[in-house]
Amino acid sequence: MGNKLKKIIMFVFLVVSITNMSSALTVSAATIVGINKTTDYLVKGETTTLKVTGTSKKVTWSTDNKKIATVSTSGKVTAVACGTTTIKATVNKVTYKCKVTVVNPSKIYLDPSSSKVTVNGKAVSLNPTSDTYSAAAMKAMKLTYKVSGNTGVTVSSAGKVTATKAGSFKVTAYVHGKKIETVSMNAVLTKSSFPGFAVSEVNVEVEKYREVYFANNYLLAADDITVKSSDPSVATAEGAFSTLDLDHYYGIEIHGLKDGRTTLSVTINGVTKSIKVIVGQGINVLAPVDAVKANNFAGYSGNSLNTLQWTRQFIDSNNLDSDTLTDREKITIIQNYLNSTANKNTDNTYDGYISSIIFNGYYGGGDCEAYSTTFCFLCECINIEVLFCGGCSDNGDGTGYKGHAWNKVKVDGTWYYIDSYWNACLNSFDYFLSETLWSNHNLSDREDYYAEYGSTDNIPYVSEIK
Repeated sequence: MGNKLKKIIMFVFLVVSITNMSSALTVSAATIVGINKTTDYLVKGETTTLKVTGTSKKVTWSTDNKKIATVSTSGKVTAVACGTTTIKATVNKVTYKCKVTVVNPSKIYLDPSSSKVTVNGKAVSLNPTSDTYSAAAMKAMKLTYKVSGNTGVTVSSAGKVTATKAGSFKVTAYVHGKKIETVSMNAVLTKSSFPGFAVSEVNVEVEKYREVYFANNYLLAADDITVKSSDPSVATAEGAFSTLDLDHYYGIEIHGLKDGRTTLSVTINGVTKSIKVIVGQGINVLAPVDAVKANNFAGYSGNSLNTLQWTRQFIDSNNLDSDTLTDREKITIIQNYLNSTANKNTDNTYDGYISSIIFNGYYGGGDCEAYSTTFCFLCECINIEVLFCGGCSDNGDGTGYKGHAWNKVKVDGTWYYIDSYWNACLNSFDYFLSETLWSNHNLSDREDYYAEYGSTDNIPYVSEIK
């Protein structure tokens, strides 16, 4: 046999082999049996037809719940009532299933991310929501939307609303032609250039909180504002909007955090405007104890300033900040001074270390409460731990127990009671640094104390024994 004839025979054999393989594959594919849908969503009254493919044998159809959906002998499914059932197709003793949900449109509602759409701006999502159906299920339902009232508005199949012209409009959502809900919305124009603020002041004064409006009734889509503070410890700000317009800002909301000055830079659509803010006095006013420690009395005046300056001078002149003195020696110096000036204070006359700044506005001359609070203040200024004690005492004059105040102080690692007022009145140290409470003092019975003097909650810079 010649080579030419051999090649012809081999070619014919190859063609026949490929043809036979193709036929085999076709037959194999045709033998795969299955149902055309495994899940489906319908509304009441809607129909769909299920099919079993890959076989010519007889198919028997059934439903798990005829009250929800029925199925004919040819696989036609009819939705009867809301709920979920399973449609079964049995062929050659094998059952194939399709889960059918008959949707209740009233269980789906729209929750737009904004009631306003900016013309030629960012899309607003209609956010189909349901407590009955999952997000994946609602996506499979293939909701549709219809817009009325503004021809410049379109809604994508995913529920994204965009606008090319201003004006009000309504969007209605449907599931398989059945109405879900209608929402009213508005397409608004956004000015291209940020005009700044409506206030003309160079400096805006703020206590704790203040709103500053944009100029020219400027309205801003909520996502497009950035606010920075040159000193966030003094004041910060954020966009301000009313409860009736929660998706558009009309100004900024300034929050004063402490006395001082800062500059707020507000950037909108690439345009930055600045506004200077003064909080309180415009300077950081230290608390009285901190002011004495730092020798910085900025922001104080009058009796308050005199008190703090006197306290600083008293500490310096007696070397009370020195580590060379023990806590006991420092407390002794303080008590000696209180004893030496008792004749001035018990006559309700003014002395430099007693003023409204210490007593929070209710100085009572030589009263025990005034002494106890003053003692607290002086100890805290030199970093000695101290407590304010309120209770009652019996001074031995036959009148019984009356409201009284004294202190407990930590001296060289040990807590002691001290009654600086009685020491000053007696010009003694009889009630000086005792580890146990004296028998004529009572901490537990506080009712008489409260009735006569009121709560000590407002006394500054002290702790209170309960």
